[in-house]
Amino acid sequence: MPVGMYETYIQAIAARHFSARTEKLAAIRSREQAEARQREVRAVCAEIFGAFPERGPLKTKIVDRFERDGYAVEILTYESLPGMPVTANLYLPLSKPGPHPGVVVPIGHWPQGKAHEEHQRLGQLFARRGLATLIFDGVSQGERVQYFDVVLRRSWVGKSVTDEHTQLGNVLFYTGHHLGLFMMWDAMRGLDVLAERAGVDPQRLGCTGASGGGTLTRFLACMEPRLSAACCVADNCQPDSIGGGDAEQNLFGSVARGVTALDMLMAFAPKPLLLAYCSGDHAAQRSKDNLAEVGAWYELFNARPCVDAFLADGPHGYLKAIRTRAVEFFMQAFGLPADRAPEPTTPLEPAEALNATETGQVLTALNAVDLFAWHRERVQDFPPAIALPTDEKQARTLQETLRAKIRPHLRFSEPRAPVEALSEGHSSDWGLAVEKGRLVVEDGIYLPYAFYSAPEGADGRVARPTILELHERGVSAIAAQGPWMTQTAAGGCNILAVDVRARGETRVEPNRDDGDPYDALLLGSEAQWARKTLNVGRSLFGGRVFDALRALQYLRTRWDVKPDKISLVGIGRGALWALYAAALDEKVERAVLLRGLSTYKSLVDRRRASHHFSICLPGAVKDFDLPHVAACVAPRALTLVNPVNQRRERLPAQQAERDYALTREIYKRFGAAKNVRVVATDCARDTLAALAEGLGVRSPEAGAQDETFPE
Repeated sequence: MPVGMYETYIQAIAARHFSARTEKLAAIRSREQAEARQREVRAVCAEIFGAFPERGPLKTKIVDRFERDGYAVEILTYESLPGMPVTANLYLPLSKPGPHPGVVVPIGHWPQGKAHEEHQRLGQLFARRGLATLIFDGVSQGERVQYFDVVLRRSWVGKSVTDEHTQLGNVLFYTGHHLGLFMMWDAMRGLDVLAERAGVDPQRLGCTGASGGGTLTRFLACMEPRLSAACCVADNCQPDSIGGGDAEQNLFGSVARGVTALDMLMAFAPKPLLLAYCSGDHAAQRSKDNLAEVGAWYELFNARPCVDAFLADGPHGYLKAIRTRAVEFFMQAFGLPADRAPEPTTPLEPAEALNATETGQVLTALNAVDLFAWHRERVQDFPPAIALPTDEKQARTLQETLRAKIRPHLRFSEPRAPVEALSEGHSSDWGLAVEKGRLVVEDGIYLPYAFYSAPEGADGRVARPTILELHERGVSAIAAQGPWMTQTAAGGCNILAVDVRARGETRVEPNRDDGDPYDALLLGSEAQWARKTLNVGRSLFGGRVFDALRALQYLRTRWDVKPDKISLVGIGRGALWALYAAALDEKVERAVLLRGLSTYKSLVDRRRASHHFSICLPGAVKDFDLPHVAACVAPRALTLVNPVNQRRERLPAQQAERDYALTREIYKRFGAAKNVRVVATDCARDTLAALAEGLGVRSPEAGAQDETFPE
């Protein structure tokens, strides 16, 4: 259970949505109302997933075939998207009369894909019982590794299938696409293969999968009307889950709109449904409750016998006991005669014998298109080009248009109450007076802060220019920069440093993110809570921008701050928080961004990216990019120091200038072209000087200590 501030905050939001859902379902008493709810669930899911691609030729190719005791295996490929082959094994009955029901099997996160032991056994058993069974390699599995490196002979992304899914899924989110949609599409095209196959009955099609394959089975149960029966195995479909794990399994906004995992299964009623669990899974503890909730839904259709649950003793997987129960379920659902043929003892096939390619990878054998390249080709026009304004009036109108596009992506509401400042003590550091405390910016969210100011001199109590600093690692990282702190104070400025939500002192589950840095980017606690936040209808990134805006509001209430002389400094991810805050708060005088991402588009156009998921605004690239946000700062001073590319490497100055050509054009319309600057520095002293110049404070003196700033 969550124990931190942010975890508790998000769980409380989710709890309100779950409560509203419970009340809504309690009012459903008839089949007509139930069917209306099913339509609502499908509509919500369709909106979240997006539109399916158009069907093209399958181009099914049978590469090989062999026979075993009671079944045959065909090695084949089919195209789910143009130029994108899916490798698959089709297990066919030999001794049963046709036409046979067909079952498609999406694989969970097992890297072996269709060659995985439990799935080979599944195909063998199903085929001997009369079920034509198509087991295919999902995205990033088996012969379909998406980020395959010919030198390493493996994926260069992370350590697992989940890492690849998340790397790819994050890219798709930026343009409003969903990896789960494309993974479902692979299975749907697999159903097309079965439906077109001679000897397979297209009116009796089913789906089953375990773990991530169970999740895809649930998705298909909701979205694929051709399915006649479904068996979800080891799928975490708890009604109070807010997700957060693998990219493809998160439905952003679903919890806020009253749709949970169980709702997707309820949408399958009254068709036969089996929920199978493994005793070693946490989700198994809820198996009876899940069956009761789904069963009550089926009762509205007078179809309670059509849904059942099965619990097998053992670890996570498609266990032998579950395979036995699943095949009996499908035989009954499809009207096949009872058959107790045991699971065959045929030796497992080596993975090479089940491969449809010579090299074991479609990218190196079939000149295939991977999903990243397919997607990149189709989003070249994102964000849409905009007509440049001809004068300042048109430029201001464009800024308002851009702000109207930006705000909905941030997913925060306007504040209802003033910021409450809770001062907790005073001290000194670097010769500066330091006030420490917390800013309560909304119910459940407080920001630890440190306010630095020069000790009162002969002029007594005076209001000074003030800088709000946002560092990706929080207050402690800013406090460690002695030369910067003393120089800024000597220049007559105060500094307010804050820990935005879920950073610094309020980090989420910090111990889980202290291991492999790359893995933390994809699947660490902060990344998972960023996805949970989107699922409940909010945005972690938007919340952090909100925190910056509220900190600015607070500064304007202090007697020792000149309200018209407040500037922003953002560092790393903090550069993006500061950029958005400056774009939305037109009272900010200046903004300096250090080592901030140059463009979202670079993340979409380049395979290797190493920016944290918490900066993602799903679908933003359909509407705008970071240079558009920067254009909203005009004509105020904006300095970009060492902006970085998708790999967090410093961009050459010429590239950064090209990226921000649009921004400069907007500044020109205000007659303020000199107010936007891109600066490349090679040492700490030059960086310090660039920051000072961008903020209009005193530059470092000769002989000043040359310390790294900022880390």
